[in-house]
Amino acid sequence: MWKGYKIIDADAHLQEPFDLWKDYMEPEFYDRRPIVNDYEGGTFFHYAPCELFPEGTMRTPSQEGESDVVQTTEGTASRGVQRPPIVSARNKEKYGEAYESTWSVESRLKDMDRFGWDKMVCVPGTGAGPVRVEDKDQALIWATARAYNNWAHDFCSAEPTRLKMVAELPGQHDIEGLLTETRRCVAQLGAVSIQMPRPARGSWWHDPQYDGLWDMAQELDFPCSFHGAMSGAPHTGARYRGIGGPIVALEHAIGFPFEDMIAMGHMIYTGILERFSQMRVIFMEGNAGWLPFWLGRLDDHAAVGRRQAVFFDGPPLPLKPSEYFYRQAFVSADCDELGLKAAVDTCGADNIVWNTDYPHPDAPDPDKAAVSFLAQPISDEAKQKILWDNPIRAFGQRIMAS
Repeated sequence: MWKGYKIIDADAHLQEPFDLWKDYMEPEFYDRRPIVNDYEGGTFFHYAPCELFPEGTMRTPSQEGESDVVQTTEGTASRGVQRPPIVSARNKEKYGEAYESTWSVESRLKDMDRFGWDKMVCVPGTGAGPVRVEDKDQALIWATARAYNNWAHDFCSAEPTRLKMVAELPGQHDIEGLLTETRRCVAQLGAVSIQMPRPARGSWWHDPQYDGLWDMAQELDFPCSFHGAMSGAPHTGARYRGIGGPIVALEHAIGFPFEDMIAMGHMIYTGILERFSQMRVIFMEGNAGWLPFWLGRLDDHAAVGRRQAVFFDGPPLPLKPSEYFYRQAFVSADCDELGLKAAVDTCGADNIVWNTDYPHPDAPDPDKAAVSFLAQPISDEAKQKILWDNPIRAFGQRIMAS
């Protein structure tokens, strides 16, 4: 609690340990596990040559002024941006004991007490990369997913009333495996949500093969979280990758909100939220300030009698796009984002949750997160909804369970 407000951090991150794969891979797959050989700044993982990363992911020496060549999570070589030393130095200064303890559960709980965060939804972090590798053996990919989710469950079980797991699912997936691991994570491991992967290559979320997932979300009463998840390739920021300099910030500024906006439009326009009216969706780490513009534009283009509706070759949606959003969707707001007041004034406060992005290097300083949010020029009622009431509605009763 902070200044009288109970607080749920709806989008923090886990920071995985160096030895996750050594400790959690099943015996059958142990010799094929990802092999971590560097934990850069206590945050970024590099892998020795192994089945998932045949050439490894350690950065190679480059000429001055050039970026480094890395192995991406898609399994192909590309030119990446070298992280300056200030990243590690800033993490150490910013997170102190948590950094020094390599992100132990004890240090996380101390920070939550120190900064007034009552509960934390723990989204997979930088160490989940091996689960997202594509074009590899499907059985191995699912083994990494199970290992990751078992570790996340054990981590959050240290204080289950406060730490809430989000399941990691691979982009390379068969539908049977997707349904099996989703059910296991929610029904057996207590995950409060799943982190939506992008659709399997050559498919879309609205394809009938995914109907079983949306049905399961209704049956088990959990929300699907879209954390900058791509509804299809390419990623909106892809044209800027590998350039370096301030363009690194441009790629990130584009990527998360644009992909959230596209994903929201896709879930509405393709009729998924119409057909699965009890399902909830959350669009994370992309701010909330774009909401008035985007809901207005979605309505303007698809409501009966409006602009693009004249081109439809089928019946219009029964509701306005914004009505599906208000009925079933949430977005997460940063503590200090400029557009929050406009979003609340225009769209109300009932569909916004709050996040810290802890413990990423570019997250708001943890000691300023609640302080900055409470300084926002919105009503006390709106603050209470965003900090506590809305996350409970979004994630359901699992977030209140012990």
